[in-house]
Amino acid sequence: MIRKVLIISFLSIALLLWLFLDSENSPEDQVRQYVETGVTAAENRSADDLAELIHDNYLDLRGINKAQLTRLLRLYFFRHKNIYLFTKLKEINFLSDKQAQVSLYVAMAGTVISDLTTLSSLRAQIYEFELQLIKDEEWLLREAKWQAIAIGDIQ
Repeated sequence: MIRKVLIISFLSIALLLWLFLDSENSPEDQVRQYVETGVTAAENRSADDLAELIHDNYLDLRGINKAQLTRLLRLYFFRHKNIYLFTKLKEINFLSDKQAQVSLYVAMAGTVISDLTTLSSLRAQIYEFELQLIKDEEWLLREAKWQAIAIGDIQ
């Protein structure tokens, strides 16, 4: 009986450790997941879900704060009924264990973008984004800047 309890206890602890270790992603994996979550929220046209990814003290170089950015997202979603994104992560740099800088390309269109080669046939808008993320329990957007680019600028 004692042996059975010990074996069950050992297996339970091993299972919990395996689940814990499996759920602990590297900081880079966490940031990649953050980007994927943002893409999904944007394609679902969910300004509320995107707002949850933005730090309360967000402020960009244009002077736009979190509330203003959320309103701009709502307006964009109102004007665009179908949103499909194609992203290409350029790089992730960690300035500290709680700060990351993310560079990525984002193509936006009203139809599915299967790969980079289809961009020229679509009326896609292409942007380069520079995101400043901070970790406050979860990764959150602290600042962003973006600029429109041409298809040939994607490296």
